[in-house]
Amino acid sequence: MKIASHPELSQTLADALENGPIPFRRFMELALYHPQGGYYCRESPRIGAGGDFYTSPHQSPWLGRMIAPLLEKIRRRMDEPPSLPVWEYGPGEGWLAFDILESIRSSQASLHQAIAYTFAEQSAQAGKRIREKFGDSDNIRFADAAEYPPAGFKGVVLAHEFLDALPVHALIRKGPHLKERYVARRGERLEFCEGALSDERLNGWFSDLGVRLSTDQTAEVNLCAFDWVSEVARRMERGAVLIFDYGFSARALYGPTRMDGALRGYRNHTLVSDVLSRPGETDLTTHVDFTSILRAAAPHGMELAGFTDQTRFLLGAGISRALENAKGGDDEKTRRERQSLMGIMDPTGLGGAIKVMLLSKNLKLSGFEEFSMKPDDRESLDTLAG
Repeated sequence: MKIASHPELSQTLADALENGPIPFRRFMELALYHPQGGYYCRESPRIGAGGDFYTSPHQSPWLGRMIAPLLEKIRRRMDEPPSLPVWEYGPGEGWLAFDILESIRSSQASLHQAIAYTFAEQSAQAGKRIREKFGDSDNIRFADAAEYPPAGFKGVVLAHEFLDALPVHALIRKGPHLKERYVARRGERLEFCEGALSDERLNGWFSDLGVRLSTDQTAEVNLCAFDWVSEVARRMERGAVLIFDYGFSARALYGPTRMDGALRGYRNHTLVSDVLSRPGETDLTTHVDFTSILRAAAPHGMELAGFTDQTRFLLGAGISRALENAKGGDDEKTRRERQSLMGIMDPTGLGGAIKVMLLSKNLKLSGFEEFSMKPDDRESLDTLAG
């Protein structure tokens, strides 16, 4: 039986499963990032009408346009260094960076001269599309997603829908015990089974967060995201981390209303019932535990500077004023841009689902309008901190 339609991925999975079940984390890693057959490494488009999902930058240029002035604010708080390195992780086809840099080029000359943009992307196909989009621009560079900024880094790290696509450990509570979910080969199909925890850090993970799973409740732990944030924070000497992603505080993410966890699979913009089916053709994703992100950053001197959702971020950033100022002679273009903006601001859709977290190290970043929320309008930061 071919486990996957791509022969190299199918063979790699078959070899991995030959000696028995593998942790779901390993399955997800191969299904998404196998260099030839992984979902994020294939040549066919993943984003847009011909793909499996939409992202905010693909829908509207306004998210990038409103991030641009935030970068300038951060640079000013850093005393306007002559060079501002920005590393973006998981840039996909580079739409967000394109909108940021286009906005900076047209309105913020000093920032445009200072900024040095690095794309940290694992997919060779995505990197190819980014190079086609930007040509021979002097202020862009490329790195592998497994790389980190250099030690002593002074700049900004940006992660837009990057963490929710990292491989996760799938867990389930059985009576008083926490079990890990493994992937096993049973004849002509793949299925879940249960086994011992494969990483000792999973012991006590939920109790440390102040949550307890119900019996038979499934959940996911993203140790990759925890490790990524920890290492970025450790290497950063001064600067900020800006994260846009689907997620909640630990108490909300692991609460009793989520008995089946947050792991989801998508194909052709449709939720699939079996996340193990058609590996390499299915987008696998899960929500981010922002409490754990904060816990990973804090030991390395990084502080929470802001937390909101995408709708409020854009409102606080002054999107209404920016739209008014952007009015030009092309009424049809203005109408289309306003319509696209509604898609990423909808509080019942992307606007409310995507959270925005700003972390800072050795830099005071409080008071930004982008994060000026009323306590009763947001998930409490006390809850976020656990």
